[in-house]
Amino acid sequence: MKKILSIFLGLFLILPAQAKVKSKDIIFPKYFYTNQIESCPLMPYISFDLSFYVKKVESLIGYDWPADWKANSNSMTVKHEKITGPIKIFLAAIHNAISKNDIESINVSKKLLVNLAKEDTLYNSISIEGLKNKPKCWVNNDPNSPCWFHQYEFARGVFSNYMIAAVWLKSELNSEEFKIVNKYIIKMYEKFLKPIEFQEEQSGIYQMANGGTSVLVYSSWINDKNLAANEINFRFKEFNKLIFKDGYINNNSFRGYRAQWYHTYGLNIVLGYVYIADLWGAKIPRKLKKKLINSSKVANLAIKDWDKFRKRKFDGKKSNVISDPLNARKHTHQNAFGIDTLMEIVTGIKLENDPVYLQKRKKELKDGIDDLIGFNPNCLKK
Repeated sequence: MKKILSIFLGLFLILPAQAKVKSKDIIFPKYFYTNQIESCPLMPYISFDLSFYVKKVESLIGYDWPADWKANSNSMTVKHEKITGPIKIFLAAIHNAISKNDIESINVSKKLLVNLAKEDTLYNSISIEGLKNKPKCWVNNDPNSPCWFHQYEFARGVFSNYMIAAVWLKSELNSEEFKIVNKYIIKMYEKFLKPIEFQEEQSGIYQMANGGTSVLVYSSWINDKNLAANEINFRFKEFNKLIFKDGYINNNSFRGYRAQWYHTYGLNIVLGYVYIADLWGAKIPRKLKKKLINSSKVANLAIKDWDKFRKRKFDGKKSNVISDPLNARKHTHQNAFGIDTLMEIVTGIKLENDPVYLQKRKKELKDGIDDLIGFNPNCLKK
């Protein structure tokens, strides 16, 4: 009897950590990360009342990103501002327009959304299939070698944020506008996202949870709860694999003089994904939650004692290590401008005081949108 009871209690303790999300559990919020977009004091004043912002977004329409990437980027540094800047302005302006019920700005937003679709914006960027014939990033650990994956990754990321804009504006689109936008989204998804659905990664957590958040946005757009549930189950498993028990992240946390920078980059992305998954009805596995708590503690360790943070040994692949101290980034990643908010919401851990980060993130706060996760964490209802 004791043996049976012991087995039963063991199962009871294990099941919650292994529970699978089912399609019936999924609830799609109207605006991806919230059911209602409200005015947010921490969202900068970006409005299509100003022609400056309209022109900034218009600059993205049909933009030749592959040419830009080829001329200005390498394995260590990606000059992506010409495409990420406009999409963040686009989302911030839409957010403000909806929160204020600014019909004129909403109409401008819809026109821009449609025109971006009509011009097949970013569709000429390299695909996953195209990458098969290209050299890997960091060839011979050379930071100046071309990284074709970045061309693909940033095109995918900007498109993912475009889909978020489409979800936000969906109820405002007429049938013709919807048809144009939907055709473009499906076309882009088929090229940039469908090939990586449920693709396992051996190391690293990067933009949009390695495309997982992008799949969630698409599932919301097409109202496919089964796809959303499958994606969340798969991604939780991936996170559990890529985040070690002590909270260090495979690859991210071991990138030499930028280890802290990339650790918090990856942590921020996971926290954003987990927040969305939880909002949509998925329960965070207990084992993963513990790892995220530890990962948040590692982020704080790096702030308090960088040398101790760096002592953690890693035997995995080290092809993209930043070994030159002149290229160091010894601070929390400034693009993760709401990581302190997400850490407290998801893990209950407060981010330690990081003066360099707090100074550098001021510029990112002016964008209003964290395009790595698709929303502004500082506008969440806590």
